[in-house]
Amino acid sequence: MKETYDVVVAGGGAAGLSAALALAGSRCWGLVVAAGSPRNAPADGVHNYMSRDGFLPAQLLAVGRAQLTGAVA
Repeated sequence: MKETYDVVVAGGGAAGLSAALALAGSRCWGLVVAAGSPRNAPADGVHNYMSRDGFLPAQLLAVGRAQLTGAVA
């Protein structure tokens, strides 16, 4: 783990992962701090999120994590 970061993102939900992906694309070092239990986990789906409407929250996070891992690998 690095000792210094350009940005620390609080929250590993859809918004936090999206921010981290944008940072990675800008070649900034970011750290995502997340509890691991998103508040929307019990929801029956994610709505009004471009191209992912109806996804289960866990599916959306899995896609975001996969994209972020690929961006920084």
